[in-house]
Amino acid sequence: MATEITIIRHGETIWNAEKRIQGHSNSQLSENGMIQAGLVAEALAKREFDVLISSDLERAAQTARIINAKLNLPHEYNSNLRERSFGKVEGLNFAEMKERYPDEYGRYKARDPKFAFPGGESIEQLFKRVTTEIETIARKFENKKVLIVAHGLVLEMMMYKTFGLKLDDPRVFSINNSSISSFYIGDDHWFLKEWGVIEHMVSLNVLNEL
Repeated sequence: MATEITIIRHGETIWNAEKRIQGHSNSQLSENGMIQAGLVAEALAKREFDVLISSDLERAAQTARIINAKLNLPHEYNSNLRERSFGKVEGLNFAEMKERYPDEYGRYKARDPKFAFPGGESIEQLFKRVTTEIETIARKFENKKVLIVAHGLVLEMMMYKTFGLKLDDPRVFSINNSSISSFYIGDDHWFLKEWGVIEHMVSLNVLNEL
């Protein structure tokens, strides 16, 4: 027996559209983002869930509230499901990061698992935080169906855990805003059920990939 966890990346934000690094900083959903949240809510209304859990960062919380207006589930906020903290570079775009902090940018692009921007966290720290919390949620809601609204790198860490990838391996899969992914988690085993479902949005061309 296992817990089924369906996880949604939040809708597009203004900073997503501007290619700015968000981390723990907040950027409001864009107009597209609110449309995306409404569309994924319609898709999720065809499924059954026992509880909704979202990151407490506003972009995920707002997406979750839009979804839950349709689903009417018990809703919990969880700070351990936040995006990776990027410390001093939050709010910058990638060109600005490279220009201002070229050494740090190089380590970031190389996916050094131990590297953290000042005031931020490393991939290793993110991986431990996310996977530990997901397993805690799976035990708490054993054999139930859990809906989570979180962030791109939370989804990334779940995929790396599921397939036993090394943290410095380059990512070779997409993570679209308001996409639907599902996992079965139980007895320390992670299985992927579905990844990156976007049929509910593709016809409107309102996608934005991290």
